[in-house]
Amino acid sequence: MESEILSDEELAEITGYTARAWQRRWLDSHHWYYVESRGKRPLVGRLYARMKLGLQPDITVHQPPPLPTPTWSPDFSRVN
Repeated sequence: MESEILSDEELAEITGYTARAWQRRWLDSHHWYYVESRGKRPLVGRLYARMKLGLQPDITVHQPPPLPTPTWSPDFSRVN
């Protein structure tokens, strides 16, 4: 399963830079939103990057299984 945040290699491929400062400048100049880690690494969400690049997000809707039919039902005829 992929991480929700782009890896260092993916971010370098998108921005064209391996240095974090240049990556942040590229993201700022192209109006991308990101969060900085404590080490000043720009953290970009995978779904956000797909939307900015014009790719369709891979969203699959899972239907829950149908509920089983009840085998008994309460008898309320004797309740006052």
